[in-house]
Amino acid sequence: MPPFKSLAITLIICSLLFSCAQLPANGQKNDKLSILEQRIVALEREKLKSLADLRAETSRLLDKVRQEINNFRKSQRFFIAELETIKRDASVITNDNEKAQMAIRRNSIRIQQLLKRTGDQILALEELQKFFNSSINTSTSTSISPQEKTAFNKVFQQYKKKNFKIALLGFEDFRKNFPDSELIDDAMFFIAYIHFLTGQYQTSSLHFFELLEQYPESKRKNDAKWWLGISLERTGDINGALDLFRELSKLDQQNPLRIKASFRLEELESKTRSN
Repeated sequence: MPPFKSLAITLIICSLLFSCAQLPANGQKNDKLSILEQRIVALEREKLKSLADLRAETSRLLDKVRQEINNFRKSQRFFIAELETIKRDASVITNDNEKAQMAIRRNSIRIQQLLKRTGDQILALEELQKFFNSSINTSTSTSISPQEKTAFNKVFQQYKKKNFKIALLGFEDFRKNFPDSELIDDAMFFIAYIHFLTGQYQTSSLHFFELLEQYPESKRKNDAKWWLGISLERTGDINGALDLFRELSKLDQQNPLRIKASFRLEELESKTRSN
Protein backbone atom coordinates (compact mmCIF):
# COMPACT_ATOMS: atom_id res chain seq x y z
CA MET A 1 0.00 0.00 0.00
CA PRO A 2 1.36 3.43 -0.86
CA PRO A 3 2.61 5.42 2.15
CA PHE A 4 0.29 8.39 1.67
CA LYS A 5 -2.76 6.08 1.62
CA SER A 6 -1.63 4.46 4.86
CA LEU A 7 -1.21 7.88 6.44
CA ALA A 8 -4.65 9.00 5.31
CA ILE A 9 -6.32 5.88 6.70
CA THR A 10 -4.55 6.39 10.03
CA LEU A 11 -5.76 9.97 10.27
CA ILE A 12 -9.36 8.96 9.51
CA ILE A 13 -9.29 6.27 12.21
CA CYS A 14 -7.90 8.73 14.79
CA SER A 15 -10.60 11.27 13.90
CA LEU A 16 -13.32 8.68 14.36
CA LEU A 17 -11.90 7.61 17.73
CA PHE A 18 -11.71 11.22 18.93
CA SER A 19 -15.34 11.86 17.88
CA CYS A 20 -16.51 8.76 19.74
CA ALA A 21 -14.67 9.88 22.87
CA GLN A 22 -16.38 13.29 22.74
CA LEU A 23 -19.90 11.91 22.44
CA PRO A 24 -20.27 10.60 26.04
CA ALA A 25 -18.89 13.84 27.45
CA ASN A 26 -21.31 15.95 25.41
CA GLY A 27 -24.12 13.58 26.31
CA GLN A 28 -23.35 13.95 30.03
CA LYS A 29 -23.41 17.74 29.71
CA ASN A 30 -26.75 17.62 27.93
CA ASP A 31 -28.16 15.32 30.65
CA LYS A 32 -27.06 17.73 33.42
CA LEU A 33 -28.56 20.70 31.61
CA SER A 34 -31.81 18.82 31.18
CA ILE A 35 -31.93 17.94 34.90
CA LEU A 36 -31.24 21.57 35.86
CA GLU A 37 -33.99 22.79 33.54
CA GLN A 38 -36.44 20.29 35.08
CA ARG A 39 -35.53 21.42 38.61
CA ILE A 40 -36.00 25.08 37.68
CA VAL A 41 -39.42 24.32 36.23
CA ALA A 42 -40.37 22.33 39.36
CA LEU A 43 -39.28 25.18 41.64
CA GLU A 44 -41.27 27.68 39.62
CA ARG A 45 -44.36 25.47 39.85
CA GLU A 46 -43.88 25.07 43.60
CA LYS A 47 -43.54 28.83 44.01
CA LEU A 48 -46.72 29.47 42.00
CA LYS A 49 -48.60 26.85 44.04
CA SER A 50 -47.46 28.43 47.33
CA LEU A 51 -48.62 31.85 46.16
CA ALA A 52 -51.95 30.42 45.08
CA ASP A 53 -52.40 28.67 48.45
CA LEU A 54 -51.57 31.89 50.28
CA ARG A 55 -54.08 33.88 48.22
CA ALA A 56 -56.74 31.23 48.85
CA GLU A 57 -56.14 31.25 52.62
CA THR A 58 -56.24 35.06 52.74
CA SER A 59 -59.45 35.08 50.73
CA ARG A 60 -60.97 32.48 53.05
CA LEU A 61 -60.15 34.54 56.15
CA LEU A 62 -61.55 37.71 54.58
CA ASP A 63 -64.74 35.88 53.63
CA LYS A 64 -65.10 34.66 57.21
CA VAL A 65 -64.68 38.17 58.61
CA ARG A 66 -67.21 39.55 56.12
CA GLN A 67 -69.65 36.77 57.06
CA GLU A 68 -69.28 37.53 60.78
CA ILE A 69 -69.87 41.24 60.17
CA ASN A 70 -72.90 40.51 57.96
CA ASN A 71 -74.34 38.21 60.63
CA PHE A 72 -73.87 40.90 63.24
CA ARG A 73 -75.62 43.47 61.02
CA LYS A 74 -78.51 41.08 60.44
CA SER A 75 -78.81 40.57 64.18
CA GLN A 76 -78.89 44.33 64.68
CA ARG A 77 -81.79 44.61 62.23
CA PHE A 78 -83.57 41.82 64.10
CA PHE A 79 -83.13 43.61 67.42
CA ILE A 80 -84.47 46.87 66.02
CA ALA A 81 -87.53 45.10 64.63
CA GLU A 82 -88.15 43.36 67.96
CA LEU A 83 -87.88 46.62 69.87
CA GLU A 84 -90.36 48.26 67.49
CA THR A 85 -92.78 45.39 68.14
CA ILE A 86 -92.38 45.89 71.87
CA LYS A 87 -93.14 49.60 71.47
CA ARG A 88 -96.32 48.81 69.52
CA ASP A 89 -97.40 46.29 72.14
CA ALA A 90 -96.78 48.83 74.90
CA SER A 91 -98.88 51.46 73.11
CA VAL A 92 -102.01 49.28 73.04
CA ILE A 93 -101.90 48.24 76.68
CA THR A 94 -105.26 49.13 78.24
CA ASN A 95 -106.05 50.32 81.73
CA ASP A 96 -107.18 46.85 82.61
CA ASN A 97 -104.77 45.82 85.37
CA GLU A 98 -104.62 42.12 84.52
CA LYS A 99 -103.95 42.69 80.82
CA ALA A 100 -101.38 45.35 81.64
CA GLN A 101 -99.52 43.06 84.03
CA MET A 102 -99.45 40.23 81.46
CA ALA A 103 -98.13 42.57 78.77
CA ILE A 104 -95.45 43.92 81.11
CA ARG A 105 -94.27 40.42 82.01
CA ARG A 106 -94.24 39.35 78.36
CA ASN A 107 -92.27 42.41 77.29
CA SER A 108 -89.86 42.02 80.20
CA ILE A 109 -89.05 38.46 79.13
CA ARG A 110 -88.54 39.53 75.52
CA ILE A 111 -86.27 42.40 76.55
CA GLN A 112 -84.15 40.05 78.68
CA GLN A 113 -83.83 37.66 75.73
CA LEU A 114 -82.79 40.52 73.48
CA LEU A 115 -80.19 41.69 75.98
CA LYS A 116 -78.79 38.16 76.23
CA ARG A 117 -78.52 37.82 72.46
CA THR A 118 -77.05 41.32 72.16
CA GLY A 119 -74.42 40.50 74.77
CA ASP A 120 -73.46 37.27 73.02
CA GLN A 121 -73.22 39.05 69.66
CA ILE A 122 -71.03 41.79 71.11
CA LEU A 123 -68.74 39.21 72.71
CA ALA A 124 -68.48 37.16 69.51
CA LEU A 125 -67.66 40.20 67.39
CA GLU A 126 -65.23 41.52 69.99
CA GLU A 127 -63.38 38.21 70.15
CA LEU A 128 -63.06 38.12 66.37
CA GLN A 129 -61.93 41.75 66.17
CA LYS A 130 -59.51 41.33 69.09
CA PHE A 131 -57.93 38.34 67.36
CA PHE A 132 -57.28 40.14 64.06
CA ASN A 133 -56.20 43.43 65.66
CA SER A 134 -53.97 42.05 68.44
CA SER A 135 -50.30 42.98 68.31
CA ILE A 136 -47.26 43.09 70.56
CA ASN A 137 -44.68 45.88 70.32
CA THR A 138 -41.29 44.56 71.43
CA SER A 139 -39.16 47.12 69.60
CA THR A 140 -39.40 49.99 72.07
CA SER A 141 -38.20 48.21 75.22
CA THR A 142 -34.47 48.20 75.92
CA SER A 143 -34.74 45.55 78.64
CA ILE A 144 -35.83 42.84 76.20
CA SER A 145 -32.92 40.99 74.62
CA PRO A 146 -32.80 40.33 70.85
CA GLN A 147 -33.13 36.60 71.56
CA GLU A 148 -36.31 37.20 73.55
CA LYS A 149 -37.79 39.43 70.85
CA THR A 150 -37.02 36.94 68.09
CA ALA A 151 -38.39 33.97 70.04
CA PHE A 152 -41.57 35.78 71.11
CA ASN A 153 -42.33 37.34 67.71
CA LYS A 154 -41.86 33.97 65.99
CA VAL A 155 -44.45 32.33 68.25
CA PHE A 156 -46.77 35.34 68.02
CA GLN A 157 -46.87 35.06 64.23
CA GLN A 158 -48.07 31.46 64.57
CA TYR A 159 -50.83 32.73 66.89
CA LYS A 160 -51.84 35.37 64.33
CA LYS A 161 -52.05 32.64 61.66
CA LYS A 162 -54.42 30.68 63.96
CA ASN A 163 -51.89 27.86 64.32
CA PHE A 164 -53.03 27.54 67.92
CA LYS A 165 -51.35 24.22 68.75
CA ILE A 166 -47.96 25.45 67.54
CA ALA A 167 -48.44 28.82 69.24
CA LEU A 168 -49.44 27.22 72.53
CA LEU A 169 -46.32 25.05 72.62
CA GLY A 170 -44.22 28.05 71.59
CA PHE A 171 -45.53 30.29 74.40
CA GLU A 172 -44.99 27.49 76.92
CA ASP A 173 -41.41 27.03 75.70
CA PHE A 174 -40.88 30.80 75.96
CA ARG A 175 -41.90 30.66 79.63
CA LYS A 176 -39.35 27.91 80.25
CA ASN A 177 -36.52 29.52 78.27
CA PHE A 178 -37.03 33.13 79.45
CA PRO A 179 -38.61 32.93 82.94
CA ASP A 180 -37.43 36.45 83.86
CA SER A 181 -38.44 38.14 80.61
CA GLU A 182 -40.49 41.31 80.55
CA LEU A 183 -42.77 39.47 78.08
CA ILE A 184 -43.51 36.53 80.39
CA ASP A 185 -46.95 37.86 81.41
CA ASP A 186 -47.79 38.35 77.71
CA ALA A 187 -46.88 34.71 77.06
CA MET A 188 -49.03 33.57 80.01
CA PHE A 189 -51.94 35.70 78.80
CA PHE A 190 -51.87 34.20 75.30
CA ILE A 191 -51.60 30.67 76.71
CA ALA A 192 -54.83 31.32 78.64
CA TYR A 193 -56.49 33.14 75.72
CA ILE A 194 -55.72 30.33 73.23
CA HIS A 195 -57.45 27.88 75.58
CA PHE A 196 -60.43 30.28 75.69
CA LEU A 197 -60.59 30.63 71.88
CA THR A 198 -60.56 26.84 71.50
CA GLY A 199 -63.45 26.42 73.97
CA GLN A 200 -61.40 25.05 76.88
CA TYR A 201 -62.94 27.41 79.44
CA GLN A 202 -61.95 25.42 82.55
CA THR A 203 -58.31 25.39 81.48
CA SER A 204 -58.36 29.03 80.42
CA SER A 205 -59.76 29.95 83.87
CA LEU A 206 -56.83 28.23 85.57
CA HIS A 207 -54.25 30.00 83.41
CA PHE A 208 -55.85 33.47 83.77
CA PHE A 209 -55.97 32.93 87.54
CA GLU A 210 -52.30 31.87 87.53
CA LEU A 211 -51.36 35.06 85.68
CA LEU A 212 -53.22 37.24 88.21
CA GLU A 213 -51.67 35.38 91.13
CA GLN A 214 -48.07 35.53 89.89
CA TYR A 215 -48.16 39.00 88.31
CA PRO A 216 -50.79 41.09 90.16
CA GLU A 217 -49.34 44.31 88.70
CA SER A 218 -49.15 43.05 85.11
CA LYS A 219 -50.28 45.38 82.34
CA ARG A 220 -52.55 42.50 81.32
CA LYS A 221 -54.31 42.19 84.70
CA ASN A 222 -57.61 43.90 83.77
CA ASP A 223 -57.89 42.03 80.46
CA ALA A 224 -57.10 38.81 82.35
CA LYS A 225 -59.86 39.58 84.89
CA TRP A 226 -62.37 40.19 82.09
CA TRP A 227 -61.63 36.96 80.24
CA LEU A 228 -61.41 35.02 83.51
CA GLY A 229 -64.89 36.31 84.32
CA ILE A 230 -66.22 35.25 80.91
CA SER A 231 -64.51 31.84 81.25
CA LEU A 232 -66.04 31.31 84.71
CA GLU A 233 -69.46 32.34 83.39
CA ARG A 234 -69.23 29.76 80.63
CA THR A 235 -68.23 27.02 83.08
CA GLY A 236 -71.22 27.85 85.29
CA ASP A 237 -69.36 29.65 88.08
CA ILE A 238 -71.66 32.70 88.04
CA ASN A 239 -70.66 33.92 91.51
CA GLY A 240 -66.97 33.93 90.58
CA ALA A 241 -67.78 35.84 87.39
CA LEU A 242 -69.88 38.38 89.32
CA ASP A 243 -67.00 39.09 91.72
CA LEU A 244 -64.64 39.88 88.84
CA PHE A 245 -67.16 42.05 86.98
CA ARG A 246 -67.82 44.01 90.19
CA GLU A 247 -64.08 44.71 90.44
CA LEU A 248 -63.89 45.87 86.83
CA SER A 249 -67.00 48.04 87.17
CA LYS A 250 -65.02 50.21 89.64
CA LEU A 251 -62.39 51.19 87.07
CA ASP A 252 -62.14 54.73 85.70
CA GLN A 253 -65.17 55.82 83.69
CA GLN A 254 -63.04 56.22 80.54
CA ASN A 255 -61.92 52.58 80.68
CA PRO A 256 -63.85 50.48 78.09
CA LEU A 257 -63.61 47.43 80.37
CA ARG A 258 -65.65 49.28 83.00
CA ILE A 259 -68.54 49.71 80.55
CA LYS A 260 -68.44 46.10 79.39
CA ALA A 261 -68.17 44.77 82.94
CA SER A 262 -71.07 46.94 84.16
CA PHE A 263 -73.27 45.68 81.32
CA ARG A 264 -72.36 42.04 82.03
CA LEU A 265 -72.77 42.52 85.77
CA GLU A 266 -76.28 43.92 85.36
CA GLU A 267 -77.29 41.09 83.06
CA LEU A 268 -75.95 38.33 85.32
CA GLU A 269 -77.47 39.86 88.47
CA SER A 270 -80.83 40.09 86.70
CA LYS A 271 -80.56 36.46 85.62
CA THR A 272 -79.61 35.41 89.17
CA ARG A 273 -82.62 37.24 90.67
CA SER A 274 -85.04 35.70 88.16
CA ASN A 275 -83.78 32.20 89.01
